[in-house]
Amino acid sequence: MTEQDKPMTEGSGSEKPVEPTPEGMMGEKPAEPKAEPTTGEKAQEMASAAAVKTQEAMKQVATGVMVDAEANENDKLLSALAYASQIIVPIIVPLIMLLSESSKNRPFQRYHAVQSLGFLVAVFIYEIVAAIVFTILTVISLGCLGLILWILFFLPIIPALYYAYLAYQGKRFDIPWVTNFMRQQKWL
Repeated sequence: MTEQDKPMTEGSGSEKPVEPTPEGMMGEKPAEPKAEPTTGEKAQEMASAAAVKTQEAMKQVATGVMVDAEANENDKLLSALAYASQIIVPIIVPLIMLLSESSKNRPFQRYHAVQSLGFLVAVFIYEIVAAIVFTILTVISLGCLGLILWILFFLPIIPALYYAYLAYQGKRFDIPWVTNFMRQQKWL
């Protein structure tokens, strides 16, 4: 064996010999062709994809907000009006949506029309409680708190506008207590 045939070593004699390489490879090993994934690897990829989908579904359930891909622009607009109209002319727009043949067959519009009516009932109950609290605290404070507590009557405007915004974004969402009650009654 000649000097050229022996593998070359770098540094001291304790290091591993360097493999002879083809020209242009700069000491790198040639890339091995990628093998087809085995059945186990495919199953693992599918399981990880399913886990990601499950996490997304859990996130939607936790937040109670889900995007409805089937909702068109008309659905979004009418659903937003169902909530926003509760401020000025309650009950009119949701009733029209539920009685109209074209809107009745649209699940996104129906969901928001029914839910906005449930929201209206919840607001009505809130306004009764707010009137009782307002009256009691105004009498106790000899009218002083009456100057501030009138704001209680306008608080439902904030969630109504927020729900209108969510509906216009094409999202289905849960209103705390209201949506669960309506699902138990099979209205949603």
